Amino acid sequence: MLRATKVRIYPTQEQTEFLIAQFGAVRFAYNKALHLKSHMYRKHGMTLNPKKDIKPLLAVAKKSRKYHWLKQYDSIALQQSVINLHQAFDNFFNPKLKAKYPQFKRRHGKQSSYHCVGVKVLDGAIKLPKMKPVKANIHREITGKVKSITVSL
Repeated sequence: MLRATKVRIYPTQEQTEFLIAQFGAVRFAYNKALHLKSHMYRKHGMTLNPKKDIKPLLAVAKKSRKYHWLKQYDSIALQQSVINLHQAFDNFFNPKLKAKYPQFKRRHGKQSSYHCVGVKVLDGAIKLPKMKPVKANIHREITGKVKSITVSL
């Protein structure tokens, strides 16, 4: 059985800055994938599947000189943003849902969350990928294995 538990984190100033930068990298990956998909359709009439065609490009982008800064952020979170874009397009093309065409994420909008895996719950802290343990107020016992979390500030 899947169970959700909301836990408050207390990051240091350095961790807060890293999380804000991580949110920006996730937003960048989403916007770049949306731009690429829209551009290829408008100019060439090709439809790209974000999961199959765009997600592998993240690894290539990390090796390039222009986007090498993406290496310092959680790769699973970046891939999850592309999967979120895929879900947004699925919702747009589903006639039962009244979803609009996916929009670019704004820098000043509420972009303060990302999805990550590979998380460890320690005593009074949570270990996130590419970060030192973040102090947390774990008020309930977390039983079972933590599969994934969504981090918000």
